[in-house]
Amino acid sequence: MKNVIILGKENSFMTEKITVIVPVYNVENYLNKCLDSLINQTYKNLEIIVINDGSTDNSGEICQEYAQKDNRIIYVEQENGGLSDARNAGLERMTGSYVTFVDSDDWVEPDYVEVLHNKLIGYQADIAIGNYYSYNEDEAMYYFHVNSESYYEKLYDNISIFENLYDAKQMKSFSLISAWGKLYKSELFDYIRFDKGKLGEDGYINQKLYLLVQKVIYINQGLYAYRQRSGSITKTWTEKWMHALVDAMSERITLLANMGYPLEKHLAAYRQMLEVSIANGQASGLSDTATYKEFEMKRTLLNQLSVQSQKEKKAIVLAANYAYVDQVLTTIKSICYHNRSIRFYLINSDFPNEWMKQLNKRLEKFDSEIINCRVTSEQISRYKTDISYTVFLRYFVADFVKEDKALYVDCDLVITKNLDDLFATDLHDYPLAAVRDFGGRAYFGREIFNAGVLLINNALWKQENITQKLIDLTNEWHDKVDQADQSILNMLFENKWLELDFDYNHIVIHKQFTDYQLPSDQDYPAIIHYLSHRKPWKDLAAQTYRDVWWYYHGLEWTELGQNYHLHPLQKSHIYPIKEPFACLIYTASDHIEQIETLIQSLPDIQFKIAARVMVSDRLKQLLVYPNVTIFNGIHYLLDVDFELVDTCQVLLDINHGEKTEEMLDQFSERGKLILAFENTKYREVGQLTYKVEQVQEMIEKLREVEEKHGF
Repeated sequence: MKNVIILGKENSFMTEKITVIVPVYNVENYLNKCLDSLINQTYKNLEIIVINDGSTDNSGEICQEYAQKDNRIIYVEQENGGLSDARNAGLERMTGSYVTFVDSDDWVEPDYVEVLHNKLIGYQADIAIGNYYSYNEDEAMYYFHVNSESYYEKLYDNISIFENLYDAKQMKSFSLISAWGKLYKSELFDYIRFDKGKLGEDGYINQKLYLLVQKVIYINQGLYAYRQRSGSITKTWTEKWMHALVDAMSERITLLANMGYPLEKHLAAYRQMLEVSIANGQASGLSDTATYKEFEMKRTLLNQLSVQSQKEKKAIVLAANYAYVDQVLTTIKSICYHNRSIRFYLINSDFPNEWMKQLNKRLEKFDSEIINCRVTSEQISRYKTDISYTVFLRYFVADFVKEDKALYVDCDLVITKNLDDLFATDLHDYPLAAVRDFGGRAYFGREIFNAGVLLINNALWKQENITQKLIDLTNEWHDKVDQADQSILNMLFENKWLELDFDYNHIVIHKQFTDYQLPSDQDYPAIIHYLSHRKPWKDLAAQTYRDVWWYYHGLEWTELGQNYHLHPLQKSHIYPIKEPFACLIYTASDHIEQIETLIQSLPDIQFKIAARVMVSDRLKQLLVYPNVTIFNGIHYLLDVDFELVDTCQVLLDINHGEKTEEMLDQFSERGKLILAFENTKYREVGQLTYKVEQVQEMIEKLREVEEKHGF
């Protein structure tokens, strides 16, 4: 990921005061190196609060000497209260907008503060975290955990950060959980302090802070030098240290459970930590202590919970042929992004066994699996139809699925949230639950459901032999209905289905969904269904939420594992730094003034070209540019119009020929910028107008506005 700081902006950022808190206790041999690294920071506007926590050596005198020669250093002296108490004393006195902690026997790189600050500002994050390297004093050896080749930046939200607390690669887990090596917004500590008297206090406070934030930026760069020394706090194995290893993690699980967060990875790590603590406790002769016996009981309960959870997987059914493999994988990825413990059933006739095996290896990491449900020619021949057999494969759910409840989903959709609430739906005696289909009313004159998402009462389907009933109806009516399997399903279950909220099958082409209000905590519908021929994987756009499908499509499986989001998909997941700056051209002609000059000169700006008519080959050729999207034939698709107005910052009135006046009015009413050429301007709506030969001036204006968009 490239550096997001815009040239020329850094200096303005350097004016913000940053507080550095340094707790000091008997470190006279190391203090000079620590304080020298702070006063020589490239970032100068610092407030360095040094807390002498009752040192009995010369540490206090050293601190006072530094305070006399550098007025940025504030010296505080107190009775010994421990590391947490000293840090809290610094927090009480800080006046900076941001705060970082540095232990007094460690030191930092010269650009430690500047790098963290620039990244925090650039990503508009709440916490910036750098990696570290360690120096073993006894061995006189440096241990570098990161090198320049492994550099990367990663943005987390307050869910995905927890999934990375156990990432031992390049000592990343230690970086995430320690108090040092980070830059925090000071306001995070308005009501939170370090727990006095607890071992492992870093873990307790950071997990609370992570719950408060929106964004955390991690920089895989060694910015902090951690000194390992024989005189520092050591882990003599006692009951207290047994609790130090386990209790912070126990508190973490409780906090996350109360907020509905995923627990699988945390429970696994907790179980492992219990095992380590029990093994060390036994080796240290603590087997008869109350703590040891308590931990043995916890281990037993966790093992029982694990056995139980392995039995309870949610059944999700898909049906497709191998030509649809990309779409199947995208749907599965979207589900795994927000869910765990899924048993996928893929009803098909031609998926290779090798594909199933490879996918199962990936799904194991999500406590999930896929079952190859292969239909035979005999099964297919049981019903008569001239339509592709794949659309009728959902009939066979009861033949393959063993769970009492199953969710069938089409493969032209994505799922953007956790499905636990949907699976918890009480079906009573209904054979299925579904969402109304507005398009079907024209055919039937009554309320029908869309068959793309079905929560199926599979126990009832087995009991009532639903598969055979559907086949019998198909044989009788297949040539008399307009919507194939959907028509047959609605005939069989007329007035016998439970209605679900639109959120669970948001069909992008139905205008009835345009005014639908999403739940307050969601940026996107729970299930986005790309119905009809207007599919997001085609080269021309003609529907909303196209970027959502491509986001899931492009995710690597490693990213799914590292960024498990139980909460709904957010725009910040797709656009972690900022949403793209976009210009809209709404046209009925392919004669667009200076369009290629603008596209080529502004590669970081997205150009959305929309037409209510079918576009010409001349316009289609513009798709060779990666910053161009063409919306083709979107007449009557009001939701697409709304999305275009919402996501574009500038309207370019630069097309010749017929104009779409409502677009001009909407941009004008919203106070959004409109640019035009003299020979393309339709009517006055407050647009900035340029001569054709002034195209470079238009380009500079767009660059200016795009830069402001980022900050």
